[in-house]
Amino acid sequence: MNGVFLPLVTPFRDGAVDLNSLRRLIAHYRRTGIAGLVMLGTTGESPTVEPDEQRAIVEETLDAVAGELPVYVGVGGNSTKHVARALAGYESLDVAGYLVVTPYYNRPSADGLAEHFRAVAGETGRTVIAYNVPYRTGVNLPNDVLLDLAATVPGIRAVKDATGDLGQSLDLLERAPAELAVLTGEDPLYFTSLANGAAGGILASAHLATETFVEVADAVAAEQLVKARTAWRGVSRLIPALFTEANPMPLKHCLWRLGLIDSPECRLPLTRVSDGLAARLDDLVAGLPAIR
Repeated sequence: MNGVFLPLVTPFRDGAVDLNSLRRLIAHYRRTGIAGLVMLGTTGESPTVEPDEQRAIVEETLDAVAGELPVYVGVGGNSTKHVARALAGYESLDVAGYLVVTPYYNRPSADGLAEHFRAVAGETGRTVIAYNVPYRTGVNLPNDVLLDLAATVPGIRAVKDATGDLGQSLDLLERAPAELAVLTGEDPLYFTSLANGAAGGILASAHLATETFVEVADAVAAEQLVKARTAWRGVSRLIPALFTEANPMPLKHCLWRLGLIDSPECRLPLTRVSDGLAARLDDLVAGLPAIR
């Protein structure tokens, strides 16, 4: 797994999943050079999407990509049994694998985290991306535990590293075996992670100026660091505004302004961006290339 993977938003309109906007998004992003799509992650507001809606989103996505892009599905929760059952429910579909977040709220110990991932990964022969995001879940997956899982569980072939701890991330990049793809989930650290050996990123901000995010990855892979740094400086300025308020509210506002979705609507408890941020985002969007 190398390159930019897009954790796609879930469009809503008048309270329902907007499948027409979903198809419009996919038609746009399949032309941008991304390496794949990740559905129903944090940016996809998965906790607020009902199981039948989740299934419909995945089926619609697979139909829209028509085999041209790998599709990964986010599954998560704080009951190992429930997460394993949810993952197994997608096994009849042609998905490439699963993004599995660490259990939240109950804050399991290191051995509990290890057993959780072993049990969930045991439900599939497809790729499992371990998702470590402590500031959302309240628990950190230690590098030692992750590396042991990668060495002993055949399906765990990637990690979305969103620890927010540069030291932990650099240690992981130094120690990760070639068969474990480290994908950064910390958008501001994208270039730094790539320069230190990351395989790519799963980046919400790559919804905007997507081709430039792809260019950064391609340039680093070609050992053209000056070119990569120059491209990175062109998009890194976008990131702070997109995370000033709760993700994906700012991002959906931008996608709406760009005409890629019909509404910036999120589901409660998320609402909408503040008026001040909306004006700032409108200025940001005005500086982006027009959508063709």
